Amino acid sequence: MPYVAFAANFLWVMVIGLLGPSIPAIVQDLGITYSQAGLFFTMLSMGSLFGTTIGAIASDYINRKLLFFYFALALVLGLILVGFIRMYVLLLFLIFGFSLLGSPIGAIGQSIMLGMYPKKREKYLSIQTMFAALGSFVAPLLVSLNFTLHLGWRWPFVQTGILASVLCLAVLFVRIPSASSDTSRLPIKEIFRNKKVIFCSLVIFFSIAVDIGFSYWLAEYFKTELGVNIRLSSAVVGIYLAGVITGRSLVPVLLKRFHTCRIIQFALIIALASLLLFLFTPFNAIKAVLCYTYGLGIAPLFPLMMATGAGTYPKQPGAVTGFLFGWMSLGGMVFPLLIGRLAETAGIERSYLFNAAVCLGLLISISLWYRRNR
Repeated sequence: MPYVAFAANFLWVMVIGLLGPSIPAIVQDLGITYSQAGLFFTMLSMGSLFGTTIGAIASDYINRKLLFFYFALALVLGLILVGFIRMYVLLLFLIFGFSLLGSPIGAIGQSIMLGMYPKKREKYLSIQTMFAALGSFVAPLLVSLNFTLHLGWRWPFVQTGILASVLCLAVLFVRIPSASSDTSRLPIKEIFRNKKVIFCSLVIFFSIAVDIGFSYWLAEYFKTELGVNIRLSSAVVGIYLAGVITGRSLVPVLLKRFHTCRIIQFALIIALASLLLFLFTPFNAIKAVLCYTYGLGIAPLFPLMMATGAGTYPKQPGAVTGFLFGWMSLGGMVFPLLIGRLAETAGIERSYLFNAAVCLGLLISISLWYRRNR
């Protein structure tokens, strides 16, 4: 079962990663503006916000195997339909639809995994989010390969849909326990009021600023403000993701020796130092290296805070997972737009000072929280 959860998270994040590098071709093919294209990201995040929250909570109550299968099937059909829809408005609603019905696969897989292996939540969540980062890494490579072969922007979505169909088959054959019939479960509103869950959700919300808020504008920063050619600029995002993948693969090893909060504190110090050096060094090669160390630093933040929140109510992992995923999706809607607005008014380099401020705020908040609850 853990491997099915890892695959589900890999696939959904890969779907998200297909859209960005496809935008120039989508704009040309549909004859739309970049503002209209930006609505695709809004609809994708909005669908994910509602889909992951509702889907994960439902996994505590409804037949999990069928729930998992039907959401995965909806994603397959939605991705394949992208290859046939030609109208902008219909495509917009299709993206919202397969996001609403497809995004829960990662959250449901995580909920089932946490319910089956509560004592391994930190280890397994780190591995799962490593697969998510790998999905972000693979998606632009797939788009680039299709463009190299002179295929259209639609083909990577169709190919990913075919890949998702393998997940559907795997869900049918893997052992998935039924939802708990424990009558002692707490009302959902009580879970959402828990101070520990609220703290973890806020940290996850702001973690999107230091993750996606940084990576979304990285290639544009190297291209426009540093004068690096587009091919090398795009490669820098891969360097950053390589740092994230490395960091998350190290978390299970570090957990054997250090407390969760100590790992996060040390990692955020690395991230903050890397970002400040990144902003003030004049050498592009050093900036590229610092993208790797910055990714290395922020990597443990999301999986360990997700594990901390989920551990609060181990008998109701779906409710906690849905709540935390909802805040993650909300961060995905807010921070890319906010940092983009800052970049327009002050430049991308200065907008990254906001990331540094958030990073410092997270470090202080987690340190105070750890001291208070030690």
